Amino acid sequence: MRLKINISEFSDFCFGVKRAISLAERALNNKKGSVYSLGALIHNQRVVDGLSGKGLKIALDHKKLKKGTVVTRSHGVDPATLLELGRKRIDIIDATCPFVKNAQMIAAKLREEGYKIIIVGDKGHPEVRSLRVFSGEGALTLADRSDAKRLNVKKGKIGVISQTTQSRKNFLEVISALLERDFDEVRVFNTICSDVSMRQRSTERFSRDNDLVLVVGGKNSANTRRLHEICKSMGTRSYHIEGKDDIKKVWFKGKSRIGIVSGASTPRWIVDEVVDRLRRVQ
Repeated sequence: MRLKINISEFSDFCFGVKRAISLAERALNNKKGSVYSLGALIHNQRVVDGLSGKGLKIALDHKKLKKGTVVTRSHGVDPATLLELGRKRIDIIDATCPFVKNAQMIAAKLREEGYKIIIVGDKGHPEVRSLRVFSGEGALTLADRSDAKRLNVKKGKIGVISQTTQSRKNFLEVISALLERDFDEVRVFNTICSDVSMRQRSTERFSRDNDLVLVVGGKNSANTRRLHEICKSMGTRSYHIEGKDDIKKVWFKGKSRIGIVSGASTPRWIVDEVVDRLRRVQ
């Protein structure tokens, strides 16, 4: 049976990732010395490897840098790090995603106004780590509703923000659990990226309309993993793959409609490689 391949309209870099890569490539083209990123620029190893091939070096410890140009990762960086690099007269290119920067500014304002800040997100994610710095001491990170249920804080006023790549469903579930508490005041800011929200809605639609969905993106990409979770929650057979080499022909036995969605850090050319491989396995 010939497979019908349906590709989501959101199958390329999001705006923030596209911007970060553009800034990094511009720095490499204009470099007067070494160009570094503070950790992996984005969560896609093939893209990171490609930038490394063009000369971008990954700095895991900014304190060891003495000169050159630093491109911040799209997930954001704390002000103290930027200040320290500036004192060394290292050129800084801020590639922080504008949606992440918006969340940082909201966190800082809530902090100034005396709110205890709760971040809904993945505790070890670099974006969440940067948000905690802007949120100040005492900020809490809740992964899900169960975390909110176990929260020891009972009184006072809290401000709630979200990691920009969170699922809407999880964010709402955490808020619902927090509203069951006896807080004096709860202020909620939906800081989920609009591109992420649209990808999630597209994935829900693809889960309904296709027999099987391939979710293309890095295994370490939080927003890609969430797209895969959406497929599974809707009972649709799906596979999270990083590229064409992960595809297995046996997956498509008895299937006719195949949907393809991708994470925000997946370039279109990787999606095109997947489509080409699918056409070859029919």
